Amino acid sequence: MGFVNRFKSLFSSKSEQLDEQPKEFQDPHRARMTEAFVERQQSVIDDAMDELKSADEKIKSEPAPTSASDYDAGDVEMMDLLSEDEEHEDHSEMNVVEHLSVEEIGSHLESVTVEGDLPEEVKFE
Repeated sequence: MGFVNRFKSLFSSKSEQLDEQPKEFQDPHRARMTEAFVERQQSVIDDAMDELKSADEKIKSEPAPTSASDYDAGDVEMMDLLSEDEEHEDHSEMNVVEHLSVEEIGSHLESVTVEGDLPEEVKFE
């Protein structure tokens, strides 16, 4: 208690209670809101864990086997690639189709229309 309060209390007829502190506000809905928050968080965690578990199951399924392409030489050792003794296969000419005549190809460009900024139609002959 300060000096002014003591001096004031000497001349006042009623005694004032100065040490009384205001009560802290307690929210009556706090416990219920906390429970609801915990439930929401738990449901989010459960959903995430279920999604992660289902993703693992999808990944574990075995992929369908694919056939090796004509360009695949298979498993090769590093020393086989570096050796100069062997004659290596040239894959650059593999699956190349040669046409002796343009007529073999057909006339698949006859129905093609050119769209764009050209002022006149282009004909392929």
